[in-house]
Amino acid sequence: MDVIPPSRVLIYGHGSGELGNDLNSRPSFVAARQSGADGVELDVRRTADDQLVAIHDHHLPDGREIASTRSAHLPDEVARLEEILDICAGLIVNIEIKNFPSDPAFDPSERVSELVVDMLEQRQFADTVIVSSFGLACIDRVRARQPALSTAALLLSRRPPEQILDPVVAHGHRIVHPYDTMVTPAFMAAARDRSLEVNVWLGDDESTERIEELVKLGVDGIITSAPEQARRVVADRHDGNS
Repeated sequence: MDVIPPSRVLIYGHGSGELGNDLNSRPSFVAARQSGADGVELDVRRTADDQLVAIHDHHLPDGREIASTRSAHLPDEVARLEEILDICAGLIVNIEIKNFPSDPAFDPSERVSELVVDMLEQRQFADTVIVSSFGLACIDRVRARQPALSTAALLLSRRPPEQILDPVVAHGHRIVHPYDTMVTPAFMAAARDRSLEVNVWLGDDESTERIEELVKLGVDGIITSAPEQARRVVADRHDGNS
């Protein structure tokens, strides 16, 4: 169940705003697989009838809340987590659970975290996954249920690296997913001092130059909407150093 970092940078693909490659859409995961990515990233929320669906926002375009809507009443384009796990069989699937106190749909009972672990158990842990969240309580619940599952803390902060990373270590998590602009030599040094795996999620800058910088900094993974480009950069860098 654990994701073991290889000797090269892993690439995780996710959708974009481009037509036909919408975030969390079925075609976006097919495209990520076809790109040669090592894994994918998706967002998960719970419906009113305890179904797990891949969607970023807490509401539909028509304003209906996901947590208050039964799965049968969702648009056809909203995929269930189980469908995506099947589409992405053999890849690493980073399941980002959307349940953080500032989220309008925040559920302090962490029901969604329980449901994610339930599903992985029902699938007999056949999937290679990382469960991530901005909420430590969320991934704490996952770790408490199944310590062997890989859990990652999503990070977006301007605080010194030590202040950000120490709570992650204290809670027993071994992976962090920082936002691109957080990743500096100082951040990477602090992460390595704490034996943390670092998978960075890219924002506005998905340029070849920035990806090359991240590879040089020694990140373990890159989460990007341009996985084919990132894979080429990583391959070129790896071949050049071999």
